[in-house]
Amino acid sequence: MTIKYQYANLLQAGSFGLNVLSRDDIEQIHLATLDVLWDIGLQVKSPMARKILGDNGCVIDEKTEIVKIPSNLVEDAIQSTPATYRAHAINPENDYVPGGKKTGFVNFGEAAALMDPVTRKVRAATKKDVDDSVRFIDTLENMIGWERPLTPTDLNEDMASIYNAYSFFSHSSKHGFLGIYTVEHIQAAIKMGAVMAGGEDKLKQSPLFTCSADPVSPLVLSEEATDVLIEACKFGVPIKINGLGMCGGTTCVDLASTLVTHNSEVLGSITLGQLVRKGAPMVYGSSTSMLDLRTSLAAMGAPEMSMISAAVAKLAQFYKMPSWVGGG
Repeated sequence: MTIKYQYANLLQAGSFGLNVLSRDDIEQIHLATLDVLWDIGLQVKSPMARKILGDNGCVIDEKTEIVKIPSNLVEDAIQSTPATYRAHAINPENDYVPGGKKTGFVNFGEAAALMDPVTRKVRAATKKDVDDSVRFIDTLENMIGWERPLTPTDLNEDMASIYNAYSFFSHSSKHGFLGIYTVEHIQAAIKMGAVMAGGEDKLKQSPLFTCSADPVSPLVLSEEATDVLIEACKFGVPIKINGLGMCGGTTCVDLASTLVTHNSEVLGSITLGQLVRKGAPMVYGSSTSMLDLRTSLAAMGAPEMSMISAAVAKLAQFYKMPSWVGGG
């Protein structure tokens, strides 16, 4: 018997499959990841994060800032991370539920320059361009949300994520995927979101945005991103762990080893988030790609990026977590 049902008031999207990893491959990557997290560890730059991890049984070397995470904590975190969450939109008709094998599309980010739509010349991005991007993406039916595509260069760079959040809340009817760099900035975004939701209690029940915490390959969790992760999990804002390793540069040149590094960074971050608040909504993300060894530039459109993204999606399905991957 086949059972079909439709979520109420949700954008729908189909999917297609690409099996780049066998079940045995996935299990070997998982076991290698547990070995890395315990025997090598992560360098965790945030004193607050190191205390949380140390209080829960991790081995801490304060001199090197290396944290070794036992396998039981990682396995517990995998089990407590929700398999899905509702990405609430400013207009509830645009809500989206990620997870499983559904595929939704969002724009990529975050560029400091763009090709002018009128002159066709490359120039620096401005606040107006950010506003225009929000309105433009809001009209695209196949986009399930808005991710900050641009960095406005006509204001202090330390204020970029604040302005992106302001522009999103001012012009969008969808869910926002916000790159937020400091605890002060996520607190500001929460205040803006609370105004839109009708109060902080309502925002906690129906978060209007997801933010990011990006590890630094190889095997480093920066202080700013990690403290943002902690603040998001405390409040209940969904958070995407978005690794960006470069095969042949910041990770091993072969793809399988890069997946182990990437997986270690993401699962280490997810373990921290679940220790902060068990059941906190988190997304297994990836922008990992290849380093172009001829030019030493990040090859964000390389075929290897698509291969890694497909593999990451399979890992997220294995862990029963929502995934977010960069397209090649």
